[in-house]
Amino acid sequence: MRGVTGGMTPRAGTLLGIFALTLLILQGLVFASWIAGFALMLPSWASSTALIVGCRDVPAARPRAASLGHVVCGATGIAAFLLAGPAAHPWALWLAAPAVAVGVALMWVLRCYHPPAAANAAIPLFTAATMPVYAGAVLLAAALLLLAAHAFDRADGAGRADAARTTGGAPTA
Repeated sequence: MRGVTGGMTPRAGTLLGIFALTLLILQGLVFASWIAGFALMLPSWASSTALIVGCRDVPAARPRAASLGHVVCGATGIAAFLLAGPAAHPWALWLAAPAVAVGVALMWVLRCYHPPAAANAAIPLFTAATMPVYAGAVLLAAALLLLAAHAFDRADGAGRADAARTTGGAPTA
């Protein structure tokens, strides 16, 4: 099951697989949230899952880019929150944009560019979660996303390395 970005018309089996994998990964995050006692299911994880499952040929869908991008932007958002101090609310709108810009720049420099992760730089400035809880959520969800992406690559007969060989490119995993 290759991604739907290669100009192919998706078949029913491909659509069912994309639906099932997306549901499985996101339900895994919900289950992990239940066990951990804090929310791991952030909107940025939903868009990351869609990218990893449905756009496998895109460099931003690489497991390393997805997981490290979320960690980098999460850390950037926490740093912005800490810079604002305990009364961050009045500054949230003003610090969210620079935090996202710094997160995007860092992802680019570290070669882990994953656009959905940029939201993690703004989330701490708009949430009531404590920063240790948010940091734990980002780290745990990034690890789960990395494991799910690698498991998906291994289970898929037409994985990234196979796709790269058929197109003459280098493997993207």
